[in-house]
Amino acid sequence: MEKDGVVIGLECHIQLNTESKLFCGCPTAAEEPNSSCCPICLGHPGSKPVLNAKALDYALKVALALNCEVNKEFFFSRKTYFYPDMSKNFQISQYEIPVGLKGHLVLSTGKKIGITRVHLEEDPAALVHEAGMGASNFSLVDYNRSGIPLVEVVTDPDFASPEEAQDFLDQLTTILSYLKVYSPLTGTLKADCNVSVYGNSRVEVKNVTGKKAVGKALEFEVARQKRLLLDEREIVRETRSFDEKTMTTRSTRGKETEADYGYIFEPDLTAIQLSSGEIEEMKAKMPELHAAKSKRFMKEFSLDEYTANVLARNFNLGLLFEEISKSVDAKAAAKFLTRELMAVVNRSELDLDSLDLDSGEIGLLLEMLLSGKITEKVAKDAVVAYLAKGVKPTRFVEGRGLSKDLGEKEIEKAVEKVLSENKKAVADLKMGNEKSLNFLVGQVMRLTKAKAEPRAVQKIIAEKIRK
Repeated sequence: MEKDGVVIGLECHIQLNTESKLFCGCPTAAEEPNSSCCPICLGHPGSKPVLNAKALDYALKVALALNCEVNKEFFFSRKTYFYPDMSKNFQISQYEIPVGLKGHLVLSTGKKIGITRVHLEEDPAALVHEAGMGASNFSLVDYNRSGIPLVEVVTDPDFASPEEAQDFLDQLTTILSYLKVYSPLTGTLKADCNVSVYGNSRVEVKNVTGKKAVGKALEFEVARQKRLLLDEREIVRETRSFDEKTMTTRSTRGKETEADYGYIFEPDLTAIQLSSGEIEEMKAKMPELHAAKSKRFMKEFSLDEYTANVLARNFNLGLLFEEISKSVDAKAAAKFLTRELMAVVNRSELDLDSLDLDSGEIGLLLEMLLSGKITEKVAKDAVVAYLAKGVKPTRFVEGRGLSKDLGEKEIEKAVEKVLSENKKAVADLKMGNEKSLNFLVGQVMRLTKAKAEPRAVQKIIAEKIRK
């Protein structure tokens, strides 16, 4: 049942991380505009497309991961339209019979979202507006992007809120990272967002780039349509674009139907045929995905559901955890990674996939912490230095002389000195002021240059105060 009368469907276009384009040998990575294109990219007469086998393999993996029925035979079609981003005036896509049909993906809430279809197509060229789309007097065309392989994932209209749509994209990109078919650092994810409220006309917000932008575009569009209804105005069936600077959508043209594209069979490409054995072989080679990995972490390492989900949600983080847990207590490793390491990542807005994390270094840091050689504060500071500046944790600890070598007697002497010099704080603590305890612990940590364990300091202070 839709929430507040909102119905949303997504058409997600994901750039596959192949080295060459979908129908030619041009590289997918190029910096100089229009430097990576050929007669096939540009649709010159007589040029013949040749299907990229790796792109097809990637699309099949995506279909299987999304629980789709893989068609044993499918083919490509020409999607006809006239626009500068496609010089041959048609896009090679799939329409009648795609790679996969009738799949599903489960959200973090447990809600199942239907997958209408998964198909393979080529990316159009990029239109560049140097002064911004609204202010530019002309458009520049970069055909480097033309022909880059895309896998399109079309959902059923099952989302009842922008939050559910964002959850779906989070789950989808996690699956794609596990399949190693998409890189968030080099590839793009765009979505065409179809929105209707209270059974009125459907509006499509086209080419919204990135997960966050999709959420913002949907929030604005839902609110816009509801305002129109409150003002007793008609919601027009149309295509709109999203402006990330103003966080608003604007009308671009009337909404097309599939018939407007005049799909015809692509005569230059043969149909793809798969046997039942080939499909079963592909299923057997599918990697463990994050949902299964999370359940395994819970069972194998006795982790709670939340911690297991955080670790499994990112492929590299899950891999790091498994490597570290070979030499360090698994629960301690899980706690440190999900709390301390991820706190630094989130606070500093770092991209976990772009970080080169050494499991050996982090494992040694954890060993020092668990054995009592360093304090929790030192371990946290070491992680910050590692992620922000690339300073290896072991070098951070050794270079600053932070390895904890104070015995209980040395800590007790430091506590006695601090208590004798801070009579008021001691009196306040005896009256029940807990802030005074934090102050006194801080003074001891400063005096010992953070070589004392805070919990040990608290214990000694409590014993001294009771006397």
